[in-house]
Amino acid sequence: MLEKADTGPFEGIIRIVMRPRADVWRLWTEPAYIEKWFWDPAWNARATFRAVEGERWRIVSDHASVGGQITGVSAGERLSFTMRWTGDDHTHSVDVRFVDDAAGGTIVEISESAFVSAKEQADHVRGWNDGLNRLAAISIDSLPQP
Repeated sequence: MLEKADTGPFEGIIRIVMRPRADVWRLWTEPAYIEKWFWDPAWNARATFRAVEGERWRIVSDHASVGGQITGVSAGERLSFTMRWTGDDHTHSVDVRFVDDAAGGTIVEISESAFVSAKEQADHVRGWNDGLNRLAAISIDSLPQP
């Protein structure tokens, strides 16, 4: 059985995405866009996601799967959810905040807790950064207007 390490939550992932907050919110909450950035596109991700408190969400791929429950939503401002990897015996809590940047972009702030080791925490930090790199590279023209 895994014991929780004293790593605490990380609150150090802050990224500026140079597009309006409404577009960044859509990238985080619409399955077709989540599938483009959450994992490497070669993994063939498929997402089930509705940004509604209490809803269950899931992302599966050819290599991994993860899911959880939406625990808080303030549209365009905050998204909170639990996250549990298939096969793990523990659940993470994730909080994502979206703030307007003075230059017209969006500041994305991610915090996450419930790590069982420093290695797991480092893996998640790397994973979020990789995903945010992919998210920032999605062409704004690929976003159909609602």
